[in-house]
Amino acid sequence: MAGEQFLPISEISSYHTKWTICGRVTLKGPMRSFTRDGRTTSVFDVHLLDESQVEIRASFFGNMADTFYPKLEQGKCYTFSRGNIRVANRQYNRGCTHRYELVFDRDALIEETADKASIDTVKYSFVDLHAVGQKNMPCTVDLCAVIVSHKPATAFTSKEGKSLVKRELVLADDTCTSLVVAIWGERASQADAAFDGQPIVALKGVTLREWNGSINGSLMEAGAMDMEPKMPEADRLRKWWSADGKTATLTALSNTTGSRREGLLDLKTLGEKSLPCVADLCGVVVAFRPSHAFTSSAGKDLVRREITIGDQSGSSITVTLWGDRAKQDDKLFENSPIVKLEGVLVKEWQGGRSGSMLETGALNFNPEGPEAAAVQSWWKEGGSTAKLSQLSQQNPGLGRGAANAKSVDVEEMRKAAMAVGTEPEVFQIVCRLATVQTRKQGEPQPLYYMACQEPREGTTLFCNKRVSEDGYCAACNRQGKQAARLNIRCRVSDSTDSAWLTTFHEAAQGILKTTAEDIQALESGENGREALEAALRRKYFQEPMQVTVRAKLDTYNGESRPNVTCIDARPVNRAAHGRAMLKSINQMLQTTLAGGA
Repeated sequence: MAGEQFLPISEISSYHTKWTICGRVTLKGPMRSFTRDGRTTSVFDVHLLDESQVEIRASFFGNMADTFYPKLEQGKCYTFSRGNIRVANRQYNRGCTHRYELVFDRDALIEETADKASIDTVKYSFVDLHAVGQKNMPCTVDLCAVIVSHKPATAFTSKEGKSLVKRELVLADDTCTSLVVAIWGERASQADAAFDGQPIVALKGVTLREWNGSINGSLMEAGAMDMEPKMPEADRLRKWWSADGKTATLTALSNTTGSRREGLLDLKTLGEKSLPCVADLCGVVVAFRPSHAFTSSAGKDLVRREITIGDQSGSSITVTLWGDRAKQDDKLFENSPIVKLEGVLVKEWQGGRSGSMLETGALNFNPEGPEAAAVQSWWKEGGSTAKLSQLSQQNPGLGRGAANAKSVDVEEMRKAAMAVGTEPEVFQIVCRLATVQTRKQGEPQPLYYMACQEPREGTTLFCNKRVSEDGYCAACNRQGKQAARLNIRCRVSDSTDSAWLTTFHEAAQGILKTTAEDIQALESGENGREALEAALRRKYFQEPMQVTVRAKLDTYNGESRPNVTCIDARPVNRAAHGRAMLKSINQMLQTTLAGGA
């Protein structure tokens, strides 16, 4: 067909009756069959691209499918004529944007031709991941994204007895959205190293489906996968990932747990749902723990942080954050910020409910929207002093009092502690650090001890038992990792009184606004204990703190007496504290006026 004039694919329309195009097969689908009126018919489709850089879908039916399926090869160039043009059926034609599509069902004339370097091997029509979430499902798209994580390849046998290999990739792009895409066969069987290091990948022919509120993708067998492609879209993503993407909060389109997806729920409603489930939550951070690094039983280094959130339904729940989200600065969690958590897996734990942020989830501070506005309004109008119903069974050392403690001054706390019964009581006071007991009867008092950091058997929690001078842990019966843990006795004061508090590691770090490692470094550094005590004195009577204490009866040598322990300490939320003081002043004024009347 030398010298023949070809119709550009970009100009194909129903107004052309006689035409010939020259294009490259960029995608070839599998042979399928369907039954109509008792007759079984074969069908397959291809994507064709020409020099106009426009792609169109072509379908082959019946005898034409049987004839040309073995002849057409993906990547080669052919001339096509004697086909029909019809408006694209979007129910089936989901991968091409051309308004029309081609159908070859009889008398088709197709010939292989010399390769044309002017026609691309693959034509991508990229869709960003945020736009994916707005599409009607199912659909087929092309994606360019960062591989933020991946699962190992898994071999299994399908219901039809076919041996398959599958690997799941978590993709993200600069719309701060993530999606799980499955790849198959030889692509999935590549070494893990090919997917390590957050490479950029271009995927052509990703079929998207929605199930149970989750969108997941699967790369078609006839699709294309290009690792570290050289194209403007990939360059843009590399810059985004290096600058902001690594620490960005991602909105997850995919639910990887298999649990039911509930959408956005208030915490009271969450407490009534059957478990496990995946939910989105919006609330205020009423308590949090420092980030905590440990090694899992599988030998993987992990970082976690627990936060407790409450909302206007009068409930609270503890949610665990992982990885980079857990590593964020403590200041982000201070002063009771509003947060929106997308993709929280909620399970039953020790008789309560506990949440865990999914890797593909999202954590947004101070979000906008009606849900966040409702939480903020509730918090300002009394929620900050309300008693919350806890969905999670709290560890007493977690700082749970921030969610349900009674707000009192130091004098009231001391009087209540002296009268405490058999059940522990939790109080919240606003005070300043007055003294740290550094000496006893003239001798230096230890402020920390070396604790075993080996995980307890069957859990991810550290042993934390005191080790001997040579690092031996009697509980674990071995020498292993160890770290300093604070154990201090301090006196706090407000305008009404002072009180001595026993304070352990997490709470002590909040009181001193420093870490056990820093205390250890000061004591072992130049000027030793003298430098440490001087540094502590500089912290006396500085910024006010919101301190949560637990009072309970303990028995010493057969005598019962109250033990008051600090279980949480954090900077005061000045706005909330100011509103609470104004409320107290108004109540006193009303009482005074009523008495005068």
